[in-house]
Amino acid sequence: MAYVALITAIIIATIGDVFMKKSEGFRIKKYGAVTIGLYVPTFYLMSLSMIAIPVGIAYATWSGVGMILTSIVGVMIFRENMNLKIVTALGFILAGVLTINLT
Repeated sequence: MAYVALITAIIIATIGDVFMKKSEGFRIKKYGAVTIGLYVPTFYLMSLSMIAIPVGIAYATWSGVGMILTSIVGVMIFRENMNLKIVTALGFILAGVLTINLT
């Protein structure tokens, strides 16, 4: 169940990142409020996952997988560029996340 909480936290945080981008530096208040509203359950779920998962592994997984998902969403929703260097770097992040979770 700890990994279910962690994966859910990652997904909610990624959605929060979309609204953070849309808030334009929190100038658009409704998107800023949604961002904050999404990060509250994210941190709660992260705290639940850390009951069973060591903090370093939970945070590395949350930030690494979150980076990958947010990058994909950036390309799909905001038409941001992704080149070979970025894809390679994200591949290394994924390899690190998998390694830390499998050891």
